[in-house]
Amino acid sequence: MTFSEDCQIKINQTLQDLTLEEKCTLLSGKNMWETAEIERLGIRSLKTSDGPAGVRGSKWTDGTHTTNIPCGISLAATFDPSLVERVGNILGSEARSKGAHVLLAPTMNLSRSPFGGRNFENFGEDPYLTGKMTIAYIRGVQSQGVGACMKHFVANDMETRRFNMDQTIDERTLREMYLKPFEMALETQPLTAMTAYPKINGKHADTSRFLVHDILRKEWGYEGLVMSDWGGLNSTVESILATTDLEMPGPPLRYGTALMEAVQRGEVSESQDVDPSVKRLLQLLTKFDCLGEPQHDDPASRTNGADPGVFTNVMAGEAESDTPQSRQTTREAASQGIVLLKNDHVLPLDANWIQKLAIIGPNAKNPTLGGSGSAIVNPYYTTTPHESITNLAKQTNPDIDISYEQGVLTHLQPPLIGHCLTRPGSGIPGVQVDFYEGDRFDRNIVATSNWNDSFVYLMSDGDVPRSLRGTLFSYKANGVLRPSVTGAYDFSLSNTGKAKLYIDDELLIDNTNWTEISGNFMNCGSVECFVTKVLEAGKTYNLRVDNIVVPPPTKPHDNTLFHKVSGVRVGMLFKHDEDTMFKNAVAAAKNADVVVLVVGHNNDTEREGSDRTSLSLPKRTDELVSAVCSANSKVIVVTQSACAISMPWAEEAGAIVHAWYQGQECGNAVADVLFGLVNPSGKLPVTFPRQIEDHGSHKWFPGDAETDKAEFGEGVLVGYRWFDAQNTEPLWPFGFGLSYTSFSIDDISVEGTVGGSHSKNAIIKATVTNTGGVQGSEVVQVYASPSSEISASGYAAAPKSLACFQKVTLSPGESKTIDLLLDAQAFRWFNDPAKARPHEQSRWRVDKGIYTCFLGTSSREIIRELEVLVE
Repeated sequence: MTFSEDCQIKINQTLQDLTLEEKCTLLSGKNMWETAEIERLGIRSLKTSDGPAGVRGSKWTDGTHTTNIPCGISLAATFDPSLVERVGNILGSEARSKGAHVLLAPTMNLSRSPFGGRNFENFGEDPYLTGKMTIAYIRGVQSQGVGACMKHFVANDMETRRFNMDQTIDERTLREMYLKPFEMALETQPLTAMTAYPKINGKHADTSRFLVHDILRKEWGYEGLVMSDWGGLNSTVESILATTDLEMPGPPLRYGTALMEAVQRGEVSESQDVDPSVKRLLQLLTKFDCLGEPQHDDPASRTNGADPGVFTNVMAGEAESDTPQSRQTTREAASQGIVLLKNDHVLPLDANWIQKLAIIGPNAKNPTLGGSGSAIVNPYYTTTPHESITNLAKQTNPDIDISYEQGVLTHLQPPLIGHCLTRPGSGIPGVQVDFYEGDRFDRNIVATSNWNDSFVYLMSDGDVPRSLRGTLFSYKANGVLRPSVTGAYDFSLSNTGKAKLYIDDELLIDNTNWTEISGNFMNCGSVECFVTKVLEAGKTYNLRVDNIVVPPPTKPHDNTLFHKVSGVRVGMLFKHDEDTMFKNAVAAAKNADVVVLVVGHNNDTEREGSDRTSLSLPKRTDELVSAVCSANSKVIVVTQSACAISMPWAEEAGAIVHAWYQGQECGNAVADVLFGLVNPSGKLPVTFPRQIEDHGSHKWFPGDAETDKAEFGEGVLVGYRWFDAQNTEPLWPFGFGLSYTSFSIDDISVEGTVGGSHSKNAIIKATVTNTGGVQGSEVVQVYASPSSEISASGYAAAPKSLACFQKVTLSPGESKTIDLLLDAQAFRWFNDPAKARPHEQSRWRVDKGIYTCFLGTSSREIIRELEVLVE
């Protein structure tokens, strides 16, 4: 960041005017989302907001509405940085409307394993693709006057014991794979960065001077603010010495008073350690006019002399800004990320030729819109595959006969019950929460809050009455339940603390003495407790949960936040005859001309806080797919997941469409692709293995949860690199995706050579022609071979690595010549000093020689091999 002379004077003067206590206070949040303020010096709070899939605002659940964009892995599947930048524009604009200065996104970690619970946030398994998507995302966000936050620095790629896992990663792997996207992103000048939860080679990221100070700041020259992940500041002294600037959230535990006392003891230097961090924070505050007198009237002052920047004042409130343009961009991004994996002349559908259409599957009416945890948002609206497919089909053919069957139940938890639960005396959906002092529920109600569903999550400061914060307290969640069908219902309760579930004052579940942890409430909640009760349709029942707030019985971990949150979750599900459901689905398939079968993971089976343990889809899903495919030869299987899944039925399906998690436009995007309104052009940003044993991470992921030790034993052979090195055939390769049209790529040539510096590049030219009958897009990919010196130095080497790509859209018969640039970065490798030969001095190397480059449409579909000279 660069500033005018006047701004520098103001920043330096403010730094001098601050007391030591004020400096240490500034270096931590005052609450869940805001930094501290110093009124006497005109220092105002900076507001942050999650997150990668939409701008949540200050409330974790039931907050203001926002645009729910496709998840990160779906954005990566577009292979279209310009489209991702437009999505970033939406996020930046909506962050401003919600009064946020910094959006806590993008997530830049790698999908190292298909089992990673947070893979939905990532941009895939390849560091170059991740870097390119990140650059576009950050550029879009920051163009709207909002700061982006590149996270999580670094190697936050698993959820198992994520607060304590000690990950052993050799330096070459760390630099070539996991650090690379962050290094690439620096060209956008991201205003902030966030450290990761796990330990890397013995030290938590926020305490690692090697990672934060030596690499990020000194080697790469990063001058922006570095904050901890929430509850992830692990040391007072080591963190500030590593130059981690800001502890989040507040109030402070390891900075604040603790940091001031460390300075007074001589463990930390005020001038050398504290002041630089405070100055970086003041510079960020200056960007947003949060330092000194607000300058509302002078448009020229909005950047406060900073260059570059349109970092204008943001509003204090949280407004909603749903626009036709953002809806259209989100729909485009959602459909462009969908990957067509197989098509035996089934797609696109033409409703005019279909008399009976069967829509089957648990995700057809209840799709997974996005991930959990930091990715939870309250969308302006939702669309479902069932609704959107039905609407599109009937627009073309009003007489089409459409049937629906769910087939199987796949959620591990019964769904929330807000649709038939209302607050007492109001008729408004949700529950009323009454707060009490102490643990006996025998005093006056201190305060009351309302929640929109049977899920109460006291995460933010505003969720708990001020007078109760830091004390022993309890609460009752009350609602009026009115079922629509008579029969037996399964009720479930998951909670932190000591909770009891009542219906009409009858105790149904006593979960006060639980000991087994689940993934609920960020790994701090109980496993589900179940009970069955018969209810009558139309009758009202008083549902109540009493919860005493006490810490959960979790295995000790280093996080300072999540064991303090409190919540209850009540689910309810009509007790179905699952065998009958299954048979009805197969019968519907047998009776239909065409079947659309929508299956996949959900927020129970793929979530932040826990890792998957199997490639398989949820219970009985594979069985359902095979049975439906046996009953009908024209079955389009639409799958939803954030990473690879097994497909034992792949040969049986007529078509396979992988749809990720597309946010609020999920249903519309799927329907647009199935009926040919959009020609699919998504490409896989991850490799799908035939079996998990084929995947490079299998032997080492997730590590040992008992000892909190993990080894990244596959090294640089992440994803497709491992499959190539082992000569193993994947189910679907990285970069793969079909289209409704066809393409040819001809006239391929190389111009120029690559120099050892950034100033000399080679260009691969190719002419792409749409040889089919409809407009479509192709992604041309170039992979580079490794230096021969890598093997000579005793390292493992990937046979090829993605070096550049370009997406081109063409009308039928149209041709376009594209240029694919190769610079020295495509051929460099890191010579780990721990393994370097005595005469070798340089760490990063670009070795001269002739390299083979592979041009194709996936990592396995190579059209031409070319020789590129590196001087």
